[in-house]
Amino acid sequence: MTRADVLTVRTLMPGDEQRFLTLRSAITHEGAIFAKDYPPGISWPEYLAIQDNARSGVGLPPGAVPYTFLVADLGGVLVGSSDIRHRLTEKLTRWGGHIGYVVAPQYRRRGYGTEILRQTLSLATGLGIRPALLTCRADNAGSRGVIHNVGSVVSTETIDGICSYWM
Repeated sequence: MTRADVLTVRTLMPGDEQRFLTLRSAITHEGAIFAKDYPPGISWPEYLAIQDNARSGVGLPPGAVPYTFLVADLGGVLVGSSDIRHRLTEKLTRWGGHIGYVVAPQYRRRGYGTEILRQTLSLATGLGIRPALLTCRADNAGSRGVIHNVGSVVSTETIDGICSYWM
């Protein structure tokens, strides 16, 4: 990322629908799950209401935790996203943690993942999440590099290759 790049991690806004759909298409094209709470065909105001409710813990499916979905805005282009899960379940403690993040394929290896994680960690701290748990697969060199770039090292690694980081 260059000094001229100003990346902002923020919640979705009313004017983001087309940018969100473009980002969603780029990420899901490679088979990744993105914005799993977005049902195709929903109106944008309805989806924004789902996001508002999720932050408050309203209307969540059984076993789900309140969460904040964020997008990474680079001068009006959405280049990635992150999620903050406000608390952990047993399942999230093993896989998922407090924070997840993704960068669209065409924007990877430019430092955006590191900046997305830095800003998301700051927002998580503002929600009272400290320390925050992150997990990734041992063979995911890109994600491990991002986590190391923000100053963390592996806390534990399971026999099946899931690394946990407390930040």
